Amino acid sequence: MPDQNAKSGLLLRRRSKVIGFIITEASAICVLLLAGTLALSVRLSDSTLALSVNILTIAAAVAVAIIPIAFFAVAPILPRSEH
Repeated sequence: MPDQNAKSGLLLRRRSKVIGFIITEASAICVLLLAGTLALSVRLSDSTLALSVNILTIAAAVAVAIIPIAFFAVAPILPRSEH
């Protein structure tokens, strides 16, 4: 019975991690699309505002690339099983 509880806990942890990843990645993609659309469709007369939008677009693209690495590259620390 404890083995099944451990598997259930592992599945819940993995599911929680995937749901967190999906929410975070979707948010970053939305920011990237909104900032990219703004940067390409609107001719900004203020150079400071244009630079800010360009920096936001680049930062969002970097975030979209780094989020999967941050979520899945680091191996989880699992509790020791008792045998």
